[in-house]
Amino acid sequence: MSELPGARITVGERDRALQELAEHLGAGRLTLTEYEQRTAAAAAVTTTPELAALFTDLPAAAPPPAPSQNADPAVGFAIMGGCAAAFALILALVFGGWLWLLLLVIVLVSAPLLPTALHRRRVSGQS
Repeated sequence: MSELPGARITVGERDRALQELAEHLGAGRLTLTEYEQRTAAAAAVTTTPELAALFTDLPAAAPPPAPSQNADPAVGFAIMGGCAAAFALILALVFGGWLWLLLLVIVLVSAPLLPTALHRRRVSGQS
C-alpha cells in the first residue's frame, strides 16, 4: 500500500486488497457474507486508511517466498561429469572406439575453466 497515510489508493492496490480478501476467504477466515461486504467496501474506498481498516482483524499477508540461492558449482560440475561419462561410454559402445572416452577427459578438464573464460570475455567486452 502507499506510504503516505492519507494518500489515495491506486488500482493495483485495490486489486491486491481484493486478492488478499479472496485468500482470507479461501483460508476460512471470512464467511461469504463478510467477504462480499468487504469487497464492496474495498471497491468504494479511496484512501489508504479506509482500505487498511478492512484488514484490521485479519492477519497480515504472508511475505513472498525468498528467491532461491545459487546452487553449489561443484554439484553442477559433478552432474556434468556424470552425464559426459555416460555419454562418452555410450558413444564408445555404439561406435566401437574408445577414442570417445577422450571426450570425457576434454569435458571434465574444460568444464571448470568455462565460467572463468566467459567472465573474462564479458569483462573485456565491457571495457
